[in-house]
Amino acid sequence: MTQDNSNWLFDAATIRFLQDNEEKDAESFLLSKALANKGWDTRLLVRQLKGIKTAKQKFPTFYENSHIIYPPAVSLEQASSEVTARFKACIIKADKIIDLSGGMGIDTYFFSTQCKEMIYVEPQQELLEISAHNFNALDAKHVQPVCATAAEFLENYKGHSDLIYIDPSRRKEGKRLSHYKDWEPDIIGLKPQFWKAADHILIKLSPMTDISAVCKELGEVKEVFVVSDRNECKEVLLQLEQGYTGEPHIHAVLLQSGEERQYSFYASEEQSASPAFSDPLKYLYEPDVALLKAGAFKKTAIDHQVKKIQAHTHLYTSEQLQENFPGKIFQIEFVKPYSKSNITSLIVKERDFHVLTRNATVTTEQVKKQFKLVERGDLYLIIFKGGNGESFVVKAVRLK
Repeated sequence: MTQDNSNWLFDAATIRFLQDNEEKDAESFLLSKALANKGWDTRLLVRQLKGIKTAKQKFPTFYENSHIIYPPAVSLEQASSEVTARFKACIIKADKIIDLSGGMGIDTYFFSTQCKEMIYVEPQQELLEISAHNFNALDAKHVQPVCATAAEFLENYKGHSDLIYIDPSRRKEGKRLSHYKDWEPDIIGLKPQFWKAADHILIKLSPMTDISAVCKELGEVKEVFVVSDRNECKEVLLQLEQGYTGEPHIHAVLLQSGEERQYSFYASEEQSASPAFSDPLKYLYEPDVALLKAGAFKKTAIDHQVKKIQAHTHLYTSEQLQENFPGKIFQIEFVKPYSKSNITSLIVKERDFHVLTRNATVTTEQVKKQFKLVERGDLYLIIFKGGNGESFVVKAVRLK
């Protein structure tokens, strides 16, 4: 795509059409003769509509700019959200940054707001041209686009930067790749070249990655950030420092409603922690997914003055309310041994319940279907295994 064959996207009539139809089914316009007769490329128009719909929720800064060109769906899917991009742009103070896996350029753009020089590296020519256009539309004119693979760029790069950022592609020929050794670029093999080009390295990993395994193989990992947005694990970030031999400092980062909260610890602290255990008391707590992915199971209980339900049931309880617990907080109304008859007795007057099952013999969907429950309101049925192997069902009100 060149600037010349996309200029019509920014005509007043086209912009008005996109604004008027952004909530409609984009595919319905694909075969529109009326649009084709206007000289509009309906394939590109449909792609633009899909991009606008995604951007409204995922990257609002791009959505608010009517001169943004959106790439194909796979690039939209792989792009970081704006909220996580803003967070990672502030992890390391840097004047010169290289993004070795540019993609749609969301991370590049937000990094560029924090530095003086920004290099965007992307091997796909069309995607590079789209991103270069968007950087100009967003007035990020100090971003330098380079069409190359990460390996090609590093081989020819003679300068030095403060930070290299890598978000490896986890797809090949349309298939998802689960293991970091199969991703592109090769974060293990290219590590010596990374250090020749920069003082710091920041690597984005899939939330499914085995953090301990990749840290051990990579080495020099100083900080680990496990990032959630509204209790959904979005990213795992590794910050490397050349020559670092210590234990990685792990941070569970909770992003919600414009606020940021962190819970930090070392794996050795988690291993040595000895929390107290208890059957359900007055309050029940479920940690944010960032803490669970980070592996903060035992130390969480000690630091927040709550008791663990069971070693493999990651729920916590207390007699006194701990308002600052990093996760969901429930006030227990009833606790009973888990059985069909006890659930029936708890729901006799209502059917509006959210259902949570943790370390249980039944799934959430099975319970909802069996008892014809509708998930709405503040009431919860929580089913889990206790310390002596007995399963409980709790009726509770969510406080937070």
